[in-house]
Amino acid sequence: MILTIEYLQEIGMLPGGKAPAAPALAVADLAPPKAADSAKVEKSKVEKGKAEAVKAEGGKADKGKAGKCKADVAKAAPAAAAALAGPVEEKTEAELAKMSKEERRAYHMARRAAEQQQKGAAGDGAGQGGKQQLTKAQRRAIQEAQRKAKEERNNDVGEFDELLKDLKLQGLTEQQAREVIAEMKQAEPIQDADDDEDDTPEDFHACVAQWMKEQEVITKDVLHEFNLQVRFQGHVDTTPPDHLKAVLAIVCEQACAECDLASPKLQPMAVAKKAEPLMARWSKLMKQLYDKIDDPMEAADIVVQAAHSGVAAKGGASETSQPAFVGCLMAIRDIDLIEDEDLLTGCKRCEERSKVLDKFVEFLEDEVDGEGSDDDED
Repeated sequence: MILTIEYLQEIGMLPGGKAPAAPALAVADLAPPKAADSAKVEKSKVEKGKAEAVKAEGGKADKGKAGKCKADVAKAAPAAAAALAGPVEEKTEAELAKMSKEERRAYHMARRAAEQQQKGAAGDGAGQGGKQQLTKAQRRAIQEAQRKAKEERNNDVGEFDELLKDLKLQGLTEQQAREVIAEMKQAEPIQDADDDEDDTPEDFHACVAQWMKEQEVITKDVLHEFNLQVRFQGHVDTTPPDHLKAVLAIVCEQACAECDLASPKLQPMAVAKKAEPLMARWSKLMKQLYDKIDDPMEAADIVVQAAHSGVAAKGGASETSQPAFVGCLMAIRDIDLIEDEDLLTGCKRCEERSKVLDKFVEFLEDEVDGEGSDDDED
């Protein structure tokens, strides 16, 4: 059965319908009935009443059918929409024009139901993913990563404190040491070994020699500048004894470069004169490094060993290099880097002895004894 607007208006479901006309009363009905026709009138009234009763029952039945049909449509609409909740084929405008109003309504309801169903499925998937619990292995991995991160932070703090303490031992104040550490962190990394060796010295001795070569003027902050260079080149484990030995050996090496070490007539005084300007130039740095060494015996050994290694670096034989070795010791004594008594102790502890060195030892002994006698007289 097709529900039309006219039918719904007729049965009273929609406004605008025509009210049923009241039955017209005949003029004869108003007149008093005749005796002869009284039986017919009664019979006619009974039949008319039965007809009206049948019509009334028919109207109620039609209204009941219409209400039931309307309820069925209301119930069927969600069912149809749910049935079409799956993928809905997109209709063209021409296809929609050919559809009835009820079909278009059902089509749009199905589209909305399908969209809501897709959104609900996506939300359920996201909710299940968010509520997914971690396994024991995953929790263990997260805890291990957190522990390693904490250890790295603690190690960074420990390395900073250790480096700060080391720099303060080098003669820097705490503020200067902190500035050095900050500059070290911001400095560019050392270039690869494939680069020019002159720009990136590989060993500590070459690093110090390169830095000394680049210094045109020795300033009052020479120790601070020296420590910066050493740290930037990656030699963070070196100590003041290492620094003093490197600087003094390089100075002696440069002095011997201007002498003929192979000459049998080489005199210690000639080497001392060549070494004196270089010793005076670097005396400020060497004295500061020497004062950082607490053990006088160790400091004396370092001075003697540095002079010996500087001469040996120029390739002199053991016998012919002894005058140059003593000449360097004489130049060191002239800048008052070390006390005569300590220098004497270092020379006596030297493994390689020669006549020239023995004479220098006797000279030092006389000087030490003369200083002692002068003190007694005072």
